[in-house]
Amino acid sequence: MSEKLPSLRIGNLESDNPIVLGGMSSGLTKSELAAEIANNGGYGTIGGVGLGMSLDIRNRDDYFQANESVLKYEIQSALEASNNGNIGVNLMVAATDYENSVRVAVENGAKFIVSGAGLPLSLPDYVEKYRVSGIPLPELIPIVSSVRAAEIIIKKWGKRPNPILPAAFVIETPNAAGGHLGVTNIDDIGKDEFSLESVIPKLVETLENSGYDIPVIAAGGIWDRGDVEKMLKIGAKGVQMATRFLTTNECGASQAFKDRHLHNTDPIVIIKSPVGMPGRAIENDFVRRTNLGERFNLGPCVGCLRGCGYRENKLAGYCIIRALDNVHRGDVENGILFTGSNSNRLKEDEAAGIASAGQIMRELTGAKL
Repeated sequence: MSEKLPSLRIGNLESDNPIVLGGMSSGLTKSELAAEIANNGGYGTIGGVGLGMSLDIRNRDDYFQANESVLKYEIQSALEASNNGNIGVNLMVAATDYENSVRVAVENGAKFIVSGAGLPLSLPDYVEKYRVSGIPLPELIPIVSSVRAAEIIIKKWGKRPNPILPAAFVIETPNAAGGHLGVTNIDDIGKDEFSLESVIPKLVETLENSGYDIPVIAAGGIWDRGDVEKMLKIGAKGVQMATRFLTTNECGASQAFKDRHLHNTDPIVIIKSPVGMPGRAIENDFVRRTNLGERFNLGPCVGCLRGCGYRENKLAGYCIIRALDNVHRGDVENGILFTGSNSNRLKEDEAAGIASAGQIMRELTGAKL
């Protein structure tokens, strides 16, 4: 049996294994998947954006109210199913209801908040604002792609009346990660300077030289035990994984969505998103047509983003939240199939009969299957 992986301490939290579930939004990583990861010794993350989306949502108020209700339910359900385990949420800075989602996470006992798609400079202020007596504050984990971004966050958070340090940093490489990527210039994707092998040792050294004991978590392209061990060797204390769990029983997507990944023959490409960041997705019919300049009316705008390229007619010709919702429901050619660079390996799990997140966790950690 493989040597046991080390535990991962994030602030006042500790897990048996150094594995963090990547919080995929719009209903992909909800309570069932998050609890399964936590129950197998990892950190279970709920994707907190777009949870309230449904075919019935027609306006801004309905969308935000539904998001709040569903996020509250998913946090409480995951905590119950994991016996108050290491359950947290992933929240996008770019989301219009970012502050309100932080409030919901704090009030309902989320153990940690992972936050990216922009620098979460105001996150500690929001958490403090909505502090609830008797409920521990969540540990705060920014997602960054460079040492410079991490330094900016540390400096900003350190200037608060009550200075605070991040409990951990997730370093996500745009070279392999799925979904929205942490760079604004598409030409930066693929550069060695944004690889995990380049950024992680530099950030670890920077933190250590500054006297900060902040764990670094590697994200993007992590697939198997060998990948985990490689990241630990270069200085990471843990890894974040998302794509590997896309087709598990516990993933909240439709079976059509899972099958589209399992049997994909299309290339995985970089696309422009209305968020203002590039993303990595399967090149389905929708992506091919948008790349040719076609615009799509997928339904009424619900104001999900603070700055929206679709609404402002600048960056992309579609509504991102509806494009994601469509494919998750099963309309896999009429929306965006965000995925990581290695998602074509998902068929390997199918061939091996691996169908649950628990099985993957046990394979990664060397526990008995």
